[in-house]
Amino acid sequence: MFRIREATQDDNDALLHLEGQSPQGTGISIIIDRDDYFYRSQLHDRSKVLIAEEHGKLVGIMAYAIKDILVDGETKRAAYFYDLRGEATYRRSMKRGLFRLWRTALEGMEDAGASFIYGHVKADNIDSMNVSTKVGAQPISTFDILSLPSLQGRPPELDPHLGSLADEVEKISSLVGTRNLKPCDFSTPYERGAELGYLRGIFRIERGDSMAQVSAWDLSSIYRGRVLRMPLSLRVLAGVFNPLSAAVPVPRIPRVGEQMTYLQLFDSICQGRRGVALLKELIQQLRRMAYADGIDILTLFTYTDDPLAKLPRFFPEQILHYNTMMLPLCGNELPERPFYLDIRDI
Repeated sequence: MFRIREATQDDNDALLHLEGQSPQGTGISIIIDRDDYFYRSQLHDRSKVLIAEEHGKLVGIMAYAIKDILVDGETKRAAYFYDLRGEATYRRSMKRGLFRLWRTALEGMEDAGASFIYGHVKADNIDSMNVSTKVGAQPISTFDILSLPSLQGRPPELDPHLGSLADEVEKISSLVGTRNLKPCDFSTPYERGAELGYLRGIFRIERGDSMAQVSAWDLSSIYRGRVLRMPLSLRVLAGVFNPLSAAVPVPRIPRVGEQMTYLQLFDSICQGRRGVALLKELIQQLRRMAYADGIDILTLFTYTDDPLAKLPRFFPEQILHYNTMMLPLCGNELPERPFYLDIRDI
């Protein structure tokens, strides 16, 4: 017997078990260890987690949120999907039940008035890319995730600007402008992040006519990553750097089997001739701050065509590539780049 229903807190352990069957990445393979599957749902006001069961066994998940966002300066409603997966043996056969789950979710999105669906898929995740394109979605933009280990050294004194959060968020909103996919409730993620203790701060360096800043989010209280597979090159570097990292300021690279905590950097902004150089300097300072806070890895998220910032170069570094996938529900037109990347969407 096959059925689709909305998930409840009682499904938490089964959902986490199913998620654990799908490690992220190919070169570096990482699995997320967390206690609460529903933490992402709590960041959205209108979210839904649908599950598919066959003979009482959980075989599929579809999670999405309904959001009011800007498209060409006007308010539109969209559905953001943040989890779509099947049980390992079930998804290999691509049984029709998973497409029934998709169609049920689609009906809910249409009933909510969504104009289109979007989500982010790792570029080398062939299975997820195939499923996305099979249901009609298409890649319309890409973003990169720069990953860096934290760095030993004296932590800097940086102002997190939490005391003036409303003003700081308004500045970011003004610089982002009416970029497509920007949430209409722009301040809500920051307010909720501060309330839940996830927002570490908005950090900035200013020098002459140049400036760089990022917002930093510490989610180590929610989840940790665990390395399942690591390329040979990084394993060799770990053998060289890790013994030194206890005494000198060189990065420590996690080993296979170890857990990692993350500091996630969003809303990177560079201004002036030396903006990108200042961003690199700021990230170096945040690496030392993260080390002092017990954080292992820093990740910087930015669209490849972001008009406000570019990724600086580091060594050693890992850059992951993601596609933003979209499927129109009304008409055939989709929003055009550049897009805004919402912290809640990662």
